[in-house]
Amino acid sequence: MIDKMAKRENILWVGIISFWIFFITEVATDIWFGSQYPGYNWKTQSLSYLGQSGSPIEQWVRLWGILFTILITFFSYSFYQLNKSNKWAGVAACMLIIYGLGEGLGSGLFPIDPSGTIISMNGRLHNIFGGIGDTGLVLFPFVLMLMFPKFGNHKLHIYLWSVVGIGLLMASFFLIAKYFHPDNFILSYKGVWQRVYLSNYYIMLGVINCKMAHQIKLK
Repeated sequence: MIDKMAKRENILWVGIISFWIFFITEVATDIWFGSQYPGYNWKTQSLSYLGQSGSPIEQWVRLWGILFTILITFFSYSFYQLNKSNKWAGVAACMLIIYGLGEGLGSGLFPIDPSGTIISMNGRLHNIFGGIGDTGLVLFPFVLMLMFPKFGNHKLHIYLWSVVGIGLLMASFFLIAKYFHPDNFILSYKGVWQRVYLSNYYIMLGVINCKMAHQIKLK
């Protein structure tokens, strides 16, 4: 019985550590990939440009996409195992897995096309998988609010609503920059808005990760 409990706790910690590996590697690869791509502008170009067809680091981006999905899946599994008595835990874990599959494996295996070229099937699949993945991430805080009722979690709800607000604002800026190409020194910074958008949600995942670690210590 004790061995089973210890094994379960180890599995939970693997998921928690996986998140921090994901977070640190996501930041590190963003910086490194950008340094390996001549002419890449992180302010005005999205992360997808780094792995576009013909990119000098296309294979590295694809490899990171696979690892991205694996790490998020580990984290999702630990999250579910720790909260499986809650009826919304499975839904929340699925949202995370959808994000991992869409933005990791999907976007990594199907690169976008270079600017000025006709969009290919790979480019269309990239947009589809990326959109599905982002949907999972955007819905995650709403499911968390169902998991943890406002009564007794008032501060958490305030924080999650702030995540939703910042996320929707940054997503709007990014989409305007992507599809309308405004001649505006603020709205044209597509890469900046995407990174702020992701940082907002990743910090939220970090908060949940710390909450999970606290739950394990109390058990």
